Amino acid sequence: MTLPTELEVDEAFEAGFASIDEGFTFYNGFDALLITLGYRFDEKSQCACSDRGEHGHLPECRWVKAPAGQSSV
Repeated sequence: MTLPTELEVDEAFEAGFASIDEGFTFYNGFDALLITLGYRFDEKSQCACSDRGEHGHLPECRWVKAPAGQSSV
């Protein structure tokens, strides 16, 4: 499984802030962008936060994409 790149996370943040401007929540835009890039949220994935979630999780934590040719389910 692969994690979103720094550029993809930046784009997801931009989409999240645009979503707020449109009257929705940050996560409406953030999640939608990552989904369109082929990622899915996987609660069972290992936390990728630098402090392992001790102070909460980053928005991009646990978003993963299966390598090409593998199912993401």
